[in-house]
Amino acid sequence: MTRYQLLLSLAATFALPSLAAAQVGPVPNAQPGGYYAPSAGYEGQPYQPAQPAPVYQPAPVYQPAPVYQPVRRSLMYGNQFRPQFGLAARFGGYGNYGSFGSYTTGGGGLDLLFRAHRRLTVELGIQYQRISQEDLYWNDYQYERFDVPMTLGLRVHLGNPLWLFSPYLVGAGGMTYSRLYQTGALAFESHWFGEVQGGVGFEWRLGQHFAFNFDVRGQGRFRSVGELGTTEGTLTDQYGNTVAAMGPSAGFIINLGIGGFF
Repeated sequence: MTRYQLLLSLAATFALPSLAAAQVGPVPNAQPGGYYAPSAGYEGQPYQPAQPAPVYQPAPVYQPAPVYQPVRRSLMYGNQFRPQFGLAARFGGYGNYGSFGSYTTGGGGLDLLFRAHRRLTVELGIQYQRISQEDLYWNDYQYERFDVPMTLGLRVHLGNPLWLFSPYLVGAGGMTYSRLYQTGALAFESHWFGEVQGGVGFEWRLGQHFAFNFDVRGQGRFRSVGELGTTEGTLTDQYGNTVAAMGPSAGFIINLGIGGFF
Protein backbone atom coordinates (compact mmCIF):
# COMPACT_ATOMS: atom_id res chain seq x y z
CA MET A 1 0.00 0.00 0.00
CA THR A 2 1.36 3.26 -0.99
CA ARG A 3 1.68 6.21 1.30
CA TYR A 4 -1.09 8.14 -0.44
CA GLN A 5 -3.57 5.30 -0.05
CA LEU A 6 -2.68 5.01 3.64
CA LEU A 7 -3.55 8.71 4.24
CA LEU A 8 -6.96 8.36 2.54
CA SER A 9 -7.81 5.32 4.64
CA LEU A 10 -7.02 7.15 7.89
CA ALA A 11 -9.07 10.19 6.84
CA ALA A 12 -12.13 8.05 6.07
CA THR A 13 -11.85 6.26 9.40
CA PHE A 14 -12.19 9.52 11.38
CA ALA A 15 -14.62 11.38 9.05
CA LEU A 16 -17.46 8.81 8.69
CA PRO A 17 -18.46 8.66 12.41
CA SER A 18 -18.73 12.46 12.55
CA LEU A 19 -21.01 12.55 9.50
CA ALA A 20 -23.18 9.79 10.96
CA ALA A 21 -23.50 11.62 14.24
CA ALA A 22 -24.43 14.77 12.42
CA GLN A 23 -27.19 12.98 10.41
CA VAL A 24 -28.85 11.29 13.40
CA GLY A 25 -28.69 14.20 15.79
CA PRO A 26 -31.73 16.10 16.98
CA VAL A 27 -33.64 18.07 14.41
CA PRO A 28 -33.98 21.74 15.26
CA ASN A 29 -37.49 22.75 16.62
CA ALA A 30 -38.57 19.09 16.66
CA GLN A 31 -41.08 17.93 19.30
CA PRO A 32 -41.63 14.48 20.68
CA GLY A 33 -43.66 12.35 18.30
CA GLY A 34 -42.30 14.08 15.25
CA TYR A 35 -44.37 17.25 15.49
CA TYR A 36 -42.63 20.14 13.86
CA ALA A 37 -42.69 23.32 15.94
CA PRO A 38 -42.63 26.70 14.27
CA SER A 39 -39.66 28.88 14.49
CA ALA A 40 -38.96 31.00 17.53
CA GLY A 41 -40.76 33.95 15.99
CA TYR A 42 -44.18 32.16 16.27
CA GLU A 43 -43.71 30.56 19.68
CA GLY A 44 -46.88 30.94 21.92
CA GLN A 45 -49.22 32.11 19.15
CA PRO A 46 -52.28 29.92 18.34
CA TYR A 47 -53.43 29.32 14.82
CA GLN A 48 -55.46 32.20 13.43
CA PRO A 49 -57.95 31.41 10.64
CA ALA A 50 -58.24 33.79 7.68
CA GLN A 51 -60.49 36.82 8.39
CA PRO A 52 -63.23 37.89 5.88
CA ALA A 53 -62.83 41.20 4.17
CA PRO A 54 -64.59 44.09 6.05
CA VAL A 55 -68.02 45.09 4.75
CA TYR A 56 -68.44 48.78 3.93
CA GLN A 57 -71.03 50.52 6.11
CA PRO A 58 -72.46 53.83 4.76
CA ALA A 59 -72.24 56.81 7.02
CA PRO A 60 -75.49 57.44 8.99
CA VAL A 61 -77.80 60.13 7.64
CA TYR A 62 -78.32 63.01 10.05
CA GLN A 63 -81.93 63.42 11.18
CA PRO A 64 -82.82 66.81 12.64
CA ALA A 65 -84.54 66.81 15.99
CA PRO A 66 -88.39 67.02 15.71
CA VAL A 67 -89.88 70.47 16.26
CA TYR A 68 -92.71 70.55 18.80
CA GLN A 69 -95.98 71.81 17.34
CA PRO A 70 -98.56 72.89 19.93
CA VAL A 71 -102.03 71.42 19.46
CA ARG A 72 -104.63 74.05 18.64
CA ARG A 73 -107.69 72.90 20.49
CA SER A 74 -111.09 74.32 19.61
CA LEU A 75 -113.59 74.86 22.41
CA MET A 76 -116.32 74.16 19.89
CA TYR A 77 -115.04 71.13 18.01
CA GLY A 78 -112.20 69.63 20.11
CA ASN A 79 -109.39 68.39 17.88
CA GLN A 80 -111.65 67.20 15.07
CA PHE A 81 -114.99 68.41 13.72
CA ARG A 82 -117.98 66.09 13.74
CA PRO A 83 -121.53 66.84 12.54
CA GLN A 84 -124.03 67.64 15.30
CA PHE A 85 -127.78 67.99 15.65
CA GLY A 86 -129.19 70.59 18.00
CA LEU A 87 -132.39 72.12 19.29
CA ALA A 88 -132.66 75.85 20.05
CA ALA A 89 -135.30 78.11 21.58
CA ARG A 90 -135.83 81.45 19.82
CA PHE A 91 -137.22 84.68 21.26
CA GLY A 92 -137.44 88.08 19.69
CA GLY A 93 -139.33 90.97 18.21
CA TYR A 94 -141.04 91.49 14.90
CA GLY A 95 -141.76 94.73 13.08
CA ASN A 96 -144.07 94.79 10.04
CA TYR A 97 -145.39 97.31 7.59
CA GLY A 98 -148.40 96.13 5.56
CA SER A 99 -151.47 97.36 3.76
CA PHE A 100 -153.30 98.25 6.97
CA GLY A 101 -150.38 99.99 8.67
CA SER A 102 -147.29 99.18 10.68
CA TYR A 103 -147.06 97.30 13.92
CA THR A 104 -144.54 95.57 16.17
CA THR A 105 -144.95 92.41 18.17
CA GLY A 106 -143.03 89.72 19.99
CA GLY A 107 -142.80 86.03 19.44
CA GLY A 108 -141.05 82.77 20.18
CA GLY A 109 -140.27 79.52 18.49
CA LEU A 110 -138.02 76.50 18.05
CA ASP A 111 -135.16 75.73 15.66
CA LEU A 112 -133.90 72.30 14.70
CA LEU A 113 -130.21 72.78 13.86
CA PHE A 114 -127.67 70.66 12.02
CA ARG A 115 -123.96 71.54 11.99
CA ALA A 116 -123.07 70.07 8.62
CA HIS A 117 -119.64 71.75 8.37
CA ARG A 118 -117.36 73.99 10.41
CA ARG A 119 -118.79 76.94 8.50
CA LEU A 120 -122.34 75.77 7.73
CA THR A 121 -125.34 75.33 10.03
CA VAL A 122 -128.72 74.32 8.64
CA GLU A 123 -131.81 75.56 10.51
CA LEU A 124 -135.40 74.38 10.33
CA GLY A 125 -137.57 76.77 12.31
CA ILE A 126 -141.11 77.43 13.38
CA GLN A 127 -142.24 80.61 15.17
CA TYR A 128 -145.41 82.08 16.63
CA GLN A 129 -146.07 85.83 16.42
CA ARG A 130 -149.17 87.58 17.74
CA ILE A 131 -150.45 91.16 17.79
CA SER A 132 -153.55 92.59 19.45
CA GLN A 133 -153.92 96.33 19.42
CA GLU A 134 -155.97 99.24 18.16
CA ASP A 135 -155.29 100.39 14.62
CA LEU A 136 -152.99 103.38 14.45
CA TYR A 137 -155.25 105.38 12.11
CA TRP A 138 -158.78 104.45 13.07
CA ASN A 139 -159.50 104.33 16.78
CA ASP A 140 -162.84 102.58 16.26
CA TYR A 141 -161.22 99.62 14.46
CA GLN A 142 -159.62 96.77 16.39
CA TYR A 143 -158.03 93.56 15.23
CA GLU A 144 -156.05 90.57 16.39
CA ARG A 145 -153.59 88.74 14.19
CA PHE A 146 -151.19 85.86 14.56
CA ASP A 147 -148.55 84.56 12.13
CA VAL A 148 -146.78 81.19 12.12
CA PRO A 149 -143.71 81.26 9.83
CA MET A 150 -142.09 77.91 8.99
CA THR A 151 -138.72 78.29 7.29
CA LEU A 152 -135.65 76.39 6.17
CA GLY A 153 -132.41 78.38 6.36
CA LEU A 154 -128.63 78.29 6.20
CA ARG A 155 -126.09 80.09 8.39
CA VAL A 156 -122.67 80.67 6.83
CA HIS A 157 -120.05 81.25 9.53
CA LEU A 158 -117.29 83.75 8.76
CA GLY A 159 -113.77 84.10 10.11
CA ASN A 160 -111.73 81.49 11.96
CA PRO A 161 -113.81 78.42 12.94
CA LEU A 162 -111.96 78.36 16.29
CA TRP A 163 -113.34 81.74 17.39
CA LEU A 164 -115.69 81.69 20.38
CA PHE A 165 -117.70 84.52 18.80
CA SER A 166 -118.54 83.40 15.28
CA PRO A 167 -120.22 85.97 12.98
CA TYR A 168 -122.48 84.56 10.29
CA LEU A 169 -124.70 85.43 7.36
CA VAL A 170 -128.15 83.84 7.31
CA GLY A 171 -130.77 83.29 4.64
CA ALA A 172 -134.08 81.45 4.97
CA GLY A 173 -137.31 80.86 3.09
CA GLY A 174 -140.60 79.08 3.59
CA MET A 175 -144.31 79.53 4.23
CA THR A 176 -146.31 81.50 6.80
CA TYR A 177 -149.85 80.81 7.98
CA SER A 178 -151.65 83.97 9.10
CA ARG A 179 -155.09 84.66 10.57
CA LEU A 180 -156.69 88.06 11.17
CA TYR A 181 -159.66 88.64 13.47
CA GLN A 182 -161.68 91.79 12.78
CA THR A 183 -163.08 92.38 16.24
CA GLY A 184 -165.70 94.98 15.28
CA ALA A 185 -167.11 92.85 12.44
CA LEU A 186 -166.89 89.56 14.40
CA ALA A 187 -165.21 87.99 11.37
CA PHE A 188 -161.83 86.59 10.45
CA GLU A 189 -159.89 85.47 7.45
CA SER A 190 -156.71 83.42 7.00
CA HIS A 191 -154.14 82.98 4.23
CA TRP A 192 -150.82 81.38 3.40
CA PHE A 193 -147.88 83.63 2.55
CA GLY A 194 -144.52 82.96 1.01
CA GLU A 195 -141.72 84.21 3.30
CA VAL A 196 -138.08 85.16 2.75
CA GLN A 197 -135.53 86.26 5.37
CA GLY A 198 -131.93 87.41 5.24
CA GLY A 199 -129.54 89.05 7.66
CA VAL A 200 -126.45 88.90 9.86
CA GLY A 201 -125.72 87.66 13.35
CA PHE A 202 -123.21 85.99 15.60
CA GLU A 203 -122.94 82.81 17.64
CA TRP A 204 -121.39 82.72 21.11
CA ARG A 205 -120.05 79.22 21.65
CA LEU A 206 -120.14 77.84 25.20
CA GLY A 207 -118.46 74.54 24.41
CA GLN A 208 -119.24 71.62 22.13
CA HIS A 209 -122.83 71.32 23.34
CA PHE A 210 -124.19 74.83 23.98
CA ALA A 211 -124.33 78.16 22.13
CA PHE A 212 -126.15 81.51 22.17
CA ASN A 213 -127.03 83.25 18.92
CA PHE A 214 -128.29 86.71 18.01
CA ASP A 215 -129.27 87.97 14.56
CA VAL A 216 -131.23 90.66 12.78
CA ARG A 217 -133.08 89.75 9.59
CA GLY A 218 -134.99 91.59 6.95
CA GLN A 219 -138.27 89.88 6.13
CA GLY A 220 -140.87 89.86 3.36
CA ARG A 221 -144.27 88.14 3.03
CA PHE A 222 -146.11 87.94 -0.24
CA ARG A 223 -149.15 86.34 -1.83
CA SER A 224 -151.54 86.91 -4.69
CA VAL A 225 -154.46 89.05 -3.50
CA GLY A 226 -157.95 88.13 -4.74
CA GLU A 227 -160.93 90.35 -5.54
CA LEU A 228 -161.50 92.91 -2.81
CA GLY A 229 -164.86 92.89 -1.06
CA THR A 230 -165.76 89.32 -2.03
CA THR A 231 -162.88 86.94 -1.29
CA GLU A 232 -160.78 89.49 0.56
CA GLY A 233 -161.48 91.51 3.66
CA THR A 234 -160.75 95.21 3.20
CA LEU A 235 -159.58 98.20 5.19
CA THR A 236 -159.37 101.87 4.47
CA ASP A 237 -155.86 103.16 4.92
CA GLN A 238 -154.80 106.58 6.15
CA TYR A 239 -155.07 107.98 2.64
CA GLY A 240 -158.68 106.86 2.15
CA ASN A 241 -157.80 103.95 -0.11
CA THR A 242 -159.52 100.60 0.16
CA VAL A 243 -156.84 97.94 0.61
CA ALA A 244 -156.70 94.23 1.39
CA ALA A 245 -156.63 93.55 5.12
CA MET A 246 -154.02 90.83 4.59
CA GLY A 247 -151.85 91.90 1.72
CA PRO A 248 -148.10 91.57 1.16
CA SER A 249 -145.87 93.14 3.79
CA ALA A 250 -142.24 93.77 4.73
CA GLY A 251 -140.48 94.10 8.04
CA PHE A 252 -137.64 92.94 10.25
CA ILE A 253 -137.05 90.23 12.85
CA ILE A 254 -134.71 90.35 15.86
CA ASN A 255 -133.86 86.88 17.18
CA LEU A 256 -132.17 85.77 20.39
CA GLY A 257 -131.71 82.06 20.91
CA ILE A 258 -129.98 79.42 23.00
CA GLY A 259 -129.35 75.92 21.72
CA GLY A 260 -128.06 72.55 22.84
CA PHE A 261 -126.14 70.16 20.55
CA PHE A 262 -125.55 66.44 20.79
